[in-house]
Amino acid sequence: MNQSEYLKIIKLAKTAVSEYRNWGEDEIVTEQIIQPKIVKGGQKMQSKNIEQAKNAEQQLNELKEKIINCSKCPLGKTRLNAVFGSGSAYADIMFVGEGPGYQEDHEGQPFIGRAGNLLTKIIEAMHYTRDSVYIANIVKCHPMQNPENPELRSNDRPPTPQEMSACHPYLDEQIKIINPKVIVTLGASSTRALLKTEELMGKLRGNFHEYNGIKLMPTYHPAALLRNPNLKKDVWQDMKKVMALLGKKA
Repeated sequence: MNQSEYLKIIKLAKTAVSEYRNWGEDEIVTEQIIQPKIVKGGQKMQSKNIEQAKNAEQQLNELKEKIINCSKCPLGKTRLNAVFGSGSAYADIMFVGEGPGYQEDHEGQPFIGRAGNLLTKIIEAMHYTRDSVYIANIVKCHPMQNPENPELRSNDRPPTPQEMSACHPYLDEQIKIINPKVIVTLGASSTRALLKTEELMGKLRGNFHEYNGIKLMPTYHPAALLRNPNLKKDVWQDMKKVMALLGKKA
């Protein structure tokens, strides 16, 4: 190993240590990031066979076509793009947020802004990748304060109960197809919609609940962490419980 390669490894190690301390972690994890369960070259999947995975992907694609053409609520008439979801059709973990924002609406992908970048860091700290989990929202279209101006920044708003109710069956179908071992709800809207409760997030987070027979862990939305970095430690404690349930070291 030459000096340049050695220095590069040291720099990467320092970055990793910094990230763990940023999440309030005192111990350093050495386990490698888990790669998607199907990769080029025919690596074996860990939980579902290839035929089941192909079938799940096909079902998700068919559901996506329905959502692209959906107009069950007013959001379908004002969106730029339906934001279906992304990730593995055979994921162990499914993250569920509130709804697409400006950037997601423009690009048709969930969680790709600043909050999305933070979610990616959370996923990687759990030793997963975005491709090996699944990321979706309660509503698939951008809820806007002023729907006549989709090019306006800071135009987001929470989805209404009626909008969430109209879109909820699509999310249920995604959950049924993917059949994750754990659902992580990000923020109050998705948590309350799935658990049918008005309890505050501070009381709901950190404890496992159940949704259609699947373990559900509520935690704060990444956007809340951007506003209040002190919440990062709480989220990391929640994610360590998810990892423990899945038999992963934290």
